Amino acid sequence: MNICHKTRLPASPPAVTVMDALTAAHPNAHRTTLRHFFSQGRVLLNDQPARSLKQPVLPTDRVTIADVRVCPTQLPAGLKIIHQDADVMVVDKPPGLLTATHAQETRPTVLALLHRHVSRANGKNKIYLVHRLDQHASGLLVFARGVKALHHLKAQFRDHTITREYHVLVHGSPNPAQGRLTGNLIEGPDRIVRPCPADRGRPAILDYRLISPATSTVPLSHLQCRLFTGRKHQIRVQFNAAGHPVVGDPVYGHKQYPPTPGVPPRLALHAGHLIFRHPRTGREMEFISPLPPDITRQLTTSRPAHPLRAAAVVANSQPSRGLPPAVNLPAQTAHHGPAHRTRRLGHPPSHK
Repeated sequence: MNICHKTRLPASPPAVTVMDALTAAHPNAHRTTLRHFFSQGRVLLNDQPARSLKQPVLPTDRVTIADVRVCPTQLPAGLKIIHQDADVMVVDKPPGLLTATHAQETRPTVLALLHRHVSRANGKNKIYLVHRLDQHASGLLVFARGVKALHHLKAQFRDHTITREYHVLVHGSPNPAQGRLTGNLIEGPDRIVRPCPADRGRPAILDYRLISPATSTVPLSHLQCRLFTGRKHQIRVQFNAAGHPVVGDPVYGHKQYPPTPGVPPRLALHAGHLIFRHPRTGREMEFISPLPPDITRQLTTSRPAHPLRAAAVVANSQPSRGLPPAVNLPAQTAHHGPAHRTRRLGHPPSHK
């Protein structure tokens, strides 16, 4: 008769989590405050945003709370990370850098640079593409750091609840000085986007206002645009169709406009203002990127900007269907440096 003896192993101590490390380092802080810091992306594990407050921590790991005024992270190719947390990452893209492309692409892209950045802390970290910006344009882009965040942000784009505003230089002065461009756009086999009849293509709508008009010495106008749809090359195609092509556009620009001394040798289009709801907290996140120096140098006049009221419809445009009406643009989006603000939903933005 065989008798089996069971040996009780000593119980292993419970794993230490990020929250445990925070409460140990800040015993007087409320747990709600620590969770708030985490939602802002300020809780760092070994100098990288923690993925979860339940994430295990080793004795050699370091858990800290970052200063909310931390400087943007500079990556190769001139890419800047201006905000990152466990769910989203917002970057300021320089001109000439691709947003994303096929897997065989050898040139650097924003998506590849960000993936390389987050995978240094953990090889399982991933970055998901939410929207794009033309290669030769510059400005703000938001990326998701998880599938749930991706679906949430995609839904905001689909429902047109994300605010996207752009600064653009065009040839000539649009008349009227503020209005709405609408119509349908279609992409051809040559990958060129063109206006088309209302029964074809997809509807495109944007509002614009003139910030500074063209002059005899600088025949370029500075406009601010708000997109309500995100069609490929939308701003470039619609302003070209209106007779005011975007400066530096090699595809949709007009050959009758000779090169102007001092004009930037790239597309004069900058995504300067982005507002979206945080996919986890529901807070409204607002980001502002200043005009790049190569565009600012072209502006010799600075006129006070007036918010859009009842946007006029430009001649020969198609009426919009099922899309939101014009929304007042802020009085100014060009600031002296990158900035972002976070506020709860239900409170209108405050532009000073």
